[in-house]
Amino acid sequence: MNRSCRAGHASAEGRSNDAIAQRLGVGGKTVETYVRNIFAKLCLEPRLADHRRVLAVLAYLQG
Repeated sequence: MNRSCRAGHASAEGRSNDAIAQRLGVGGKTVETYVRNIFAKLCLEPRLADHRRVLAVLAYLQG
């Protein structure tokens, strides 16, 4: 599993970007890039009323 996928799984577990960075041994900006790319692949645009991490987990679970 690549780091982007591992970041996605850690995000789905509710981990913060800092915790994900520590787990993967990368910087916080790298994790932000991974998470932003995951959101883009899932077509989850930033909206104030939505929590994109929750929406990403739901999209993953729904397959």
